[in-house]
Amino acid sequence: MTEEAINFEQCQLHSGFEARLTEREKQDEEQWDAINNLRNRLPTWATITISLLTFLLGCSLTFAMLADRISHGGTE
Repeated sequence: MTEEAINFEQCQLHSGFEARLTEREKQDEEQWDAINNLRNRLPTWATITISLLTFLLGCSLTFAMLADRISHGGTE
């Protein structure tokens, strides 16, 4: 076999390696993007605190509006 034929045969044997390597690098990059997105979010305690404060604000406004309606005769 000539050197060119050997190189062509090796190229045929290894043709899928580059495609698989490129795919693995893409998956690795996507995985690190997902990890960095998780790192950049608020901590759980902060999310729970904000949720509770929002709930308490809603309850306070509801009770204030009900108290105002009751104090003005109940209909308006």
